[in-house]
Amino acid sequence: MIKRLKRHIWNRDSISLGRGAGCRYALLVLWLLTSPVTGMAQAASRPLHLTGRTNLVYDMMLMPSGGLEADLGRKLSVAASATYGWSKGCPWHENIRVATADVAVRYWAVKDADEVMWRGFYAGPYAALYRYDFLFGGKGQEAETNWGAGVCLGYSIPVDTDVSFDFAIGLGYVGGKYKEYEVVDDSYHHNVWTADKIRHYFGPTRAEVALVWHLWKGAKSKKVKR
Repeated sequence: MIKRLKRHIWNRDSISLGRGAGCRYALLVLWLLTSPVTGMAQAASRPLHLTGRTNLVYDMMLMPSGGLEADLGRKLSVAASATYGWSKGCPWHENIRVATADVAVRYWAVKDADEVMWRGFYAGPYAALYRYDFLFGGKGQEAETNWGAGVCLGYSIPVDTDVSFDFAIGLGYVGGKYKEYEVVDDSYHHNVWTADKIRHYFGPTRAEVALVWHLWKGAKSKKVKR
């Protein structure tokens, strides 16, 4: 019985999201997703319109995020973002470690193509990768890689000629293998692996209130009206 238990005991720091490894994971996936962006935008007939963004919802949850979006022409844009977070000892959880990356294609329901990524409603599909370790009340879930896909709906509104806000919600599917574990409160504070499971989740997958900076304004030359 003791030998069997030992096989299921591990130190979470040895396999979970290390601070450096998780950050490198998110940055690598973000680079792979965004490397074609500028090339596609420059190949289009329109000048490059590129924005940078951060999701204030995730930032307030101590999970810093960042992303890029480029105008592809024909009222289409492509966006990619990454999130990384590691926090311990908060009142609402014991431990959260998260690294995510996603890419989305958006169609903008605007009359003037110059308003793409500035104002108006948009919708489109997205795909995402997730890596996480959640611990609540002595019980946790840890996944090396989960994936997701769905549809994102949003609205953008300009603040001035350089800054706008995006409000978005995503609906879709998240799937993949994950482990459940419990904390053993002994002198070594080990975790005991209790089960291997497969996640099948349908429903809301993201919420975004993004602060957007217009780095290159492309064909947009007139002053944006608020």
